Order: sequence, then structure tokens, then C-alpha cells
Amino acid sequence: MANLKEFTVPPLPQVVLQVIQYDHTSPNANTQDIEKIIAPDKGITAEILKVANSAYYGRSGKVKVLRDATALLGLKALKNLIIFLGTKGLNEKVKHPILKKYINALPIVSALLAKEIAKDLNKNQIAEEVFLAALLHKIGMSILAVNKGEHYAFILEECEREEFDILEMERSSYGTDHQELGRQVAKNWKLPDELIRCCGIGTHTKIEELQTDLEKITFIASICAMELLHIPVEPSNYQKANQVYQQMGGQGDVIIKFANEDIFQKIKEHPFYQLAMI
Repeated sequence: MANLKEFTVPPLPQVVLQVIQYDHTSPNANTQDIEKIIAPDKGITAEILKVANSAYYGRSGKVKVLRDATALLGLKALKNLIIFLGTKGLNEKVKHPILKKYINALPIVSALLAKEIAKDLNKNQIAEEVFLAALLHKIGMSILAVNKGEHYAFILEECEREEFDILEMERSSYGTDHQELGRQVAKNWKLPDELIRCCGIGTHTKIEELQTDLEKITFIASICAMELLHIPVEPSNYQKANQVYQQMGGQGDVIIKFANEDIFQKIKEHPFYQLAMI
């Protein structure tokens, strides 16, 4: 496998790196800590205020200062928003439509679906964590898109048209694949082991490789998001997603339940989705 050093990894803002490494599970964790970290970054602060004032939160124009925005969003959601803004920045120069589908749309749709699936499974306590896991699970694709541009777009188009194996195509072209690159990036960012494993989740993941609820929901959400975005999925992956979902206590067919137009419309109304699509 190729080494991550062979690829240019656009740097995350220092603020985002600090937030990634901030332990929100600590008994002493609070929104004021995050506020102190992000306050010097006027760009991120402006984006947070924009989200807090969106129709989704029902505070249109009323949130004027960062402190009010952090209180409204809460610690976990605020941390996720900042990381989302950071990863979105990695892709800002990528313009090809198919690349944007895979590195902008797929991660945020997966992340928002993951929260819904977690709540459906009575796993509300990990809803924000699973949002982050699903958001990052295709980060390796971002690295390939930034480095290989038009050629990677061609590969994705060929995989969709001819139903080629995407990992095999990536390995034959680049000596690595997006799942391996994703894990390496996550290690570089010093993410917890569980999130590192989530950054390697994809259609090739076997059920027995999914160790935790976080990983299982990330896998389910990814398959549902691919269906919503019309990304080809082997029928066996629908079966795997349903098996994992039902093993976790889910009722019915998870694809029918979460990969439908009503759910997609709800996702499209979320400010995070709207930010991702800009």
C-alpha cells in the first residue's frame, strides 16, 4: 500500500485540530472551552452564527454572539459542526460533480442519516458521535479527489457505469485505496481507535469486522446514503445492512425506512446539508 506521505493532505485549521482532540466526554468539558478555542477564528465563528440563525433552529436573526450560538447548539453538536466545517474546507477546490457527490454529499447524508438511525435504535446517547463517525468515513476519498482530481473522477464514473470494484480500481491506479487512506488520515489526526476503524468502513466491510454500535450504524447509514444518492450498491450490501440493523433491534427493512424521499427531503432542509452543497 502507498504511504500517506505520497499524497498531499490539505491541512486542517489549527482550531479544528484542537477541537478534534478536545475530550467532550470529560466531566469538566463545557461549551466555554470550545468557545475559547474557536473565538479567534472569525471565519468559523461566522459559519457557526449562520447555522444557529438558520430556520432549522428557529432563531432566525436572533443569535448575535458566539456564546449564544454555543448554548443553543450544545457541546457535542458544536464540536461536530466545527469538524464538519474543517473537512468541508479540505474539498473547497474540488469542482467535478461526481467528486462532489462522493466527498461532499455522501459524508453529510450518511452523517445525518446515522443520527436518525441511532435514535430509531434507542441509541440517542451516541447520536452525535455516530454523526462524526459517518461524516469521516469517506475522508480517504477526499484525499484522492484533492490529489488525483480529474483522473479520480474518471475512475468513479467508470465504476458507476461498468460496476467495477472501486477499491481494486484505486489500488491498481494509486497503490492504495480510500479506506486505507482514511484510516491513515484518522491516525494522523490522533482520533480514537474506534473512529479510525470507522474511517475504513465501506461496502467491502464484513459484518464481523463491525465491532461497536458506532461502526455498525456508520455502515448502515453509508449504505442507505448511497441508495439515496444513486451510487451503485451490490444487493448483498442491502442484506448486510438489514442484518446489522435487525441484530441491533431495528424493525423492518432499513433501506425502505431510511433511504426514501421523505427522509431525503428532511436531510435537505438541514443547515449542515445546505452548507455541504455550496
